[in-house]
Amino acid sequence: MKSCLKTDQGKVEIIDLPIPEPGPGEIIIKTSMATVCGSDMHFVDEFPTPVLGFAYPGTVLPEGLPMGHEGVGHVHAVGAGVTKFKEGDRVLSSCLVGCGKCHECMSVDHSVCSGGGRVLFGCQGEYYRVPFGDQNATKVPDAVSDEHAILISDILSTGFGAIERAEAGFGATVAVFAQGPVGLMATAGARARGCGMIIAVDAVPERLEMSKKFGANHVVNAKEADPVARIQELTDGKGVDIAVEAVGTQPTFEAATRACRRGGVVSSVGVYGLLPAVSMPTLAPSFLHRKVVTTLCPSGSDRMEYLCNLIANSNIDLSPLFTHRMKLDDMPKAYDLFRSKAEGVLKIAITP
Repeated sequence: MKSCLKTDQGKVEIIDLPIPEPGPGEIIIKTSMATVCGSDMHFVDEFPTPVLGFAYPGTVLPEGLPMGHEGVGHVHAVGAGVTKFKEGDRVLSSCLVGCGKCHECMSVDHSVCSGGGRVLFGCQGEYYRVPFGDQNATKVPDAVSDEHAILISDILSTGFGAIERAEAGFGATVAVFAQGPVGLMATAGARARGCGMIIAVDAVPERLEMSKKFGANHVVNAKEADPVARIQELTDGKGVDIAVEAVGTQPTFEAATRACRRGGVVSSVGVYGLLPAVSMPTLAPSFLHRKVVTTLCPSGSDRMEYLCNLIANSNIDLSPLFTHRMKLDDMPKAYDLFRSKAEGVLKIAITP
């Protein structure tokens, strides 16, 4: 089979590998669609492969690190002990796999598993392996497209999770800092949750235009105006109930804390990459009496099933997020395009 691997820092290649065989509890999926995520760029450009091999034992092959953690396809083979799936089932997989049995999986979320869970690797290939298959895959209803299913596997769950963990109520005012794919999902999640005024902040005009399609009432171009000042103006000097940080930089995190009202919530889903720490000003109006919550992608089969039901039975249409379509053989070009943020790229649908 063909698979996209990180073979050097900042470099990916298409490599021929054997089709994997399922171990106990595992399923092998034949890929229908994959995509490139911002987290993939962190893995390729920032984190050294030896460090990844130490952090996620068993994921780095002699040829390199199999890339991709967002995938949808059909079950090719099942390992011993798998009870929920059979060959041919159309399924999506969770970007973070959990064992389903540890304290964290049982009481918190599969994304913070302490029983062998990790990032899923290898979805950017013709076939890929899902550990703990019963816990980390779900059947896709016919009413849910591959495009929506693959969003559910990661960024839809992450963006919606930023709004959920902030405990947004009906009519809440929300500002979302950065309208990349995750930020756009937070914007859509705020609208689906029944929030009121939603303010989208970014410096890329195409992304701001897309945010309007996903529910933003107001957009702020960070190159043309001070986002915090504009948010204060729109909220009569109070600040928003919820400020979402969805890119992972110190300036945007700090701006989110300053845009949040007293007693409000700063909800961070940014991946801060190589930053050793983030900080917030200790003077009002940023620090005093704010709640800060962080969210990994809420994961697991139950979570994905609920989101599939949401998409299948609502009028939410997130398909405009897919701005480009490419083939698996073009993965190096897809990484270059995503890294450059050129051509208005948001999500790239990758098919074999």
